[in-house]
Amino acid sequence: MISFYIIRHGETLLNSLNRAQGWSDSPLTGNGEKTAKELGIKLKNITFSAAYTSDMLRAEQTAKLILSTKGNDDIKIQKDMRLREWCLGSMDAEHNTTFIQVVSDWLGGVTSFAELNRRLPDVAMAIYEHDTTGMAEPFTDIANRLNSVLVDIAHNKSLKENSNILVVTHAFAIKTFLYLFAPEKLCTMDKLKNATILKLLYDGKSFLFEKTDFE
Repeated sequence: MISFYIIRHGETLLNSLNRAQGWSDSPLTGNGEKTAKELGIKLKNITFSAAYTSDMLRAEQTAKLILSTKGNDDIKIQKDMRLREWCLGSMDAEHNTTFIQVVSDWLGGVTSFAELNRRLPDVAMAIYEHDTTGMAEPFTDIANRLNSVLVDIAHNKSLKENSNILVVTHAFAIKTFLYLFAPEKLCTMDKLKNATILKLLYDGKSFLFEKTDFE
């Protein structure tokens, strides 16, 4: 059994400014660094075999702080573009209030986070169809890249049986994992907070959600 500890990065500068953050990047704030270190303490009894992040600075910084706080500086962080956040295209770095309102309007006036979560593929398609940069992705492409990276990691022959894997990624990416593997949880949640931990188990055939002790 492979256990994935999938974590949203700590608070960033753009997060603190209430800006939507897709492929745009910004460093962790002091508060973001603090919560990353707190995660290291929470996870101190988990022995990680490997650590993966997206290629975004905010994800790598968070993973480094988690591992250094745990005393696991020896683990090399492996960056994979497939773990990137959704590209928000022309809505990237937009104020969150405007971003949510515009997406809601595109979907016919959705008024709650729960409904937006339930219609996650529609949210991605709305962003994709209205993007003027040509960079946004349809939901199937997002889901395929995120699923493929977990499968590739799980099938890495260098991993021992019952390995624990640290994965640091992003809010919409984690929501995509939930949509794929635990949709019932996604539909009951509100905004995904920084430093949230999602635990997925892989039994060689399928991914299963497991509630963590930190929720």
